[in-house]
Amino acid sequence: MKWEEELSCWLGTPIEVHIEDQAGHDPIAPPKKMTLGKIRMTDDNYLQIYMNEHQFLAIPLKGEEHTSYVTSEEGAVLHASDLEAQLVYKVHFGV
Repeated sequence: MKWEEELSCWLGTPIEVHIEDQAGHDPIAPPKKMTLGKIRMTDDNYLQIYMNEHQFLAIPLKGEEHTSYVTSEEGAVLHASDLEAQLVYKVHFGV
């Protein structure tokens, strides 16, 4: 999937990011709400979601078995699993 192209329709809109620690070592973090300022795909398959000009969250997109993107009338949800770090990322678009 061409992620930058697919997600560009959400630029400038509110998103909500959830990061879950599957290893159970860290406390559950509250969801983070922000405006999607910019998106960029790296050569090593990380989607950078920019909160502002300099700060971003890097989400690994490591194949269809670990990544899903579902759209609906209400918005969309990107779900990505990082098996090495034992983290699950959920980004809700159009919240």
